[in-house]
Amino acid sequence: MGLIGTTVSTLVKTARNVVCLAALAWALLLAYDIRLPAVKIYGPVIHEFDPWFNYRATEYLAEHGREKFFKWFDHMSWYPLGRPVGTTIYPGMQITAVAIWEALKAVPKKRFKIPKVLHKYVPGGMKALRIAPMSLNDVCVYIPAWFGSIATLCVFLITMEVTRSWIGATASALVMSMIPAHLMRSMAGGYDNESIAVTAICLTFYLWMMSVRSPKSWWIGILAGLSYVYMVAAWGGYIFVINMVGVHAAALVPLGYFNSSTYKAYTLFYIIGTLGAMQIPVVGWTPIKSLEQMGPLVVFIIYQLLELSSTIIRRRGLESFKEKMSVRAQVFGVAFVALSIVVLLLWPTGYFGPFSSRIRGLFVKHTKTGNPLVDSVAEHQAASDSAYWQYLHHGKTLAPWGLVCCLYRPTPAKWFIIIYAAVASYFSVRMVRLLIICGPITSVLAGCLAATVLDSCVKQILDSLAKLASFGGDAEAKAVEMKEADKKEEGKGSPRSGEGKAKDSKDAKAKDKKGGKDDKKKKASSGSVSELGDAFDVIKSHYMSYYDKVVNFVTGPATLPPRAIAAVIVLAMIWQTAPAPISDFRKHCEDMSHGMASPQIMFQSRGRNGQDFIVDDYLESYNWLKAHTPKDARVLAWWDYGYQITGIGQRTSIADGNTWNHEHIATLARCLVSGEKRGHKIIRHIADYVLIWAGGRGDDLAKSPHMARIGTSVFPDICPNNPTCSHFGFHQDHTPTPMMAKSVVYRLHSHNKAPGVVANPALWKEVHTSRYGLVRIFKVLNVSKESKDWVANPANRVCDAPGSWYCSGQYPPALRPLIAKRKDFAQLEDFNKGNREKNAYSKYIEDLNKRGGAGNI
Repeated sequence: MGLIGTTVSTLVKTARNVVCLAALAWALLLAYDIRLPAVKIYGPVIHEFDPWFNYRATEYLAEHGREKFFKWFDHMSWYPLGRPVGTTIYPGMQITAVAIWEALKAVPKKRFKIPKVLHKYVPGGMKALRIAPMSLNDVCVYIPAWFGSIATLCVFLITMEVTRSWIGATASALVMSMIPAHLMRSMAGGYDNESIAVTAICLTFYLWMMSVRSPKSWWIGILAGLSYVYMVAAWGGYIFVINMVGVHAAALVPLGYFNSSTYKAYTLFYIIGTLGAMQIPVVGWTPIKSLEQMGPLVVFIIYQLLELSSTIIRRRGLESFKEKMSVRAQVFGVAFVALSIVVLLLWPTGYFGPFSSRIRGLFVKHTKTGNPLVDSVAEHQAASDSAYWQYLHHGKTLAPWGLVCCLYRPTPAKWFIIIYAAVASYFSVRMVRLLIICGPITSVLAGCLAATVLDSCVKQILDSLAKLASFGGDAEAKAVEMKEADKKEEGKGSPRSGEGKAKDSKDAKAKDKKGGKDDKKKKASSGSVSELGDAFDVIKSHYMSYYDKVVNFVTGPATLPPRAIAAVIVLAMIWQTAPAPISDFRKHCEDMSHGMASPQIMFQSRGRNGQDFIVDDYLESYNWLKAHTPKDARVLAWWDYGYQITGIGQRTSIADGNTWNHEHIATLARCLVSGEKRGHKIIRHIADYVLIWAGGRGDDLAKSPHMARIGTSVFPDICPNNPTCSHFGFHQDHTPTPMMAKSVVYRLHSHNKAPGVVANPALWKEVHTSRYGLVRIFKVLNVSKESKDWVANPANRVCDAPGSWYCSGQYPPALRPLIAKRKDFAQLEDFNKGNREKNAYSKYIEDLNKRGGAGNI
């Protein structure tokens, strides 16, 4: 290539990289700014339900330190039982928040001005970046936005690893910065586990792909394992990550990528990741006991057996296919017998944990799990086409084309993306909540498509310019030189590295010529299997020669001018047609961002005069609890609100958003769906106040049919011979059924609102109704002081050992006859539980599934 051609090519590539870096910086700022509407409207407020527990736990960690945090038994939740927070929480987010909070204390206040010329290009019109110490509340509010930017950077790195394209990686970062599938769990204020978990997922996947890039990159498996440990600490969705890596590692074997480097990478990843995960109390021994994580363990064992087989083969100097297969068969046969004996011995002991109801729901044809508590949660339902359009938008259209692009010149990284896409598409269909894992893969596939199309076009144009700018020399030699330069830029780590695989067809031909005599000798000793393999190689090389001729002609100098013209036409069409869908996508994402900005404990509404105002009934009511009730007050409410009662109101709740104790939630449900007098007889022993959500917007009356079904799953006498509690609800004319009309939840919800409905003044006293009537609080009259004192006495708690911190509370003696009536809940497909009888609801769902889902819930 001439001097002018080289200079032109270098200048264009440098300009491309500079533009891509600027676009990446813009994407990172956009990822931050698009997550801030809630802060701009409502201020730095924690959102929703679960984030309030996370914030309360973070406060406890910051105040008491890590040692006490992991030995924290919270008696203000799940009254009277309490909750061992230290062993039931994924602590990664709390540790991260406190670490950032502490680090910011040591950072001096800094303000970095953004040049005026860039103001109109910076997302949100930011004029400066500020760094300064922050309150713990503010750190927790902003963490989702910060990690949204980091996740965007990780997706950029993933796409760069897959495509080796600056253009493709930048495009994927721009998509990831604002795609609603990621926004839905990373809005500022949404201090939930997923807000940092998606970042940890992307980082783990990136490091894993790097570890299998080349024979010298295996050591990166150490970093991938450490990243996975952080992912485990952050979110229970770590099961998805370990299984994704396990499936990919397993696929590398038949794809021909298994070698000593791949073996080292996965072995290091699995050992470090598993040992690290087991140090997290909530996880413990589940990685080697839970059926949900057996797959990666099996892959780990297979890798050890394959490496052992390879070691034996090398030491014995075996060359024939038959001898090698004999060694592998012996190794795997002995291992299979040994593992079968171990499984047969452990299975009857209940060593292997069952699949959870949520996991089972991902593999059955129906959307009902047999657990009315799980079935009542909207995000556990199947995803619809509209949900995909809502959360992926145009990414849904681009992703399949990006997947096709990954099939061209596949590498271990591309195979990972293909598998990730298949897994994400399957599981997101089963559960709408899992659309969150579609955000990164959709962004990467969009980047792969951009890389394939745009890089190909740019390459043709550059090659043509270089040819025109060159003086003298052989045109074909120059084309070969440019082709080799492009290969180097694509990356050195992608060729397949399995045993016996040639790097390309030319290498294979050279090898055939050089070792032809040796091959003839091997044929005589290896038998018919080797002959079949040789025959296949001959056929393959025959057709590959034609393939090479076609490729060389199409990509050769003779077709360069028409290719360059076609590239210009394609780029012109993209320039003409792309702005509209890009603008549409950005507008959709911004609209979704504003739609997700409501903290739920407060929201915007519009009055008759057209003016917007903020409704803060929920926040105000929880603050009322904190200001107007005794510190030892116990507040009974549906389990959804428990986190807010303890987090904002700082009062004891009966249950909260953690669904670990189905029977206790069913007992709470019985309190609310029973008649006033029957319900009060229970409530007076465990609560001082009852909090009811009213005024519509998915209030307690709307949730009450679920309460009835959950209650009857443990107390069959609530709805005898009626597992769906169809008698608890409303008639078509919106009047309540007799059972509904008598219930505690209906009487308190509709007190002095519905005609003729008045709560019994001998049982309840209304003490607070919020400004817009969305929350009502009633004081429980004739509370049993004896039961309250009995529960408060530490002597009545059950500790797992003398002097231990793990001390569970007990129901007061007055409720023991009621507790004795409970039937422990058994779900569909539960095993390792003896002959426990399924409840009526589970039986009904089982029959419903057998009939193909025809029925009403």
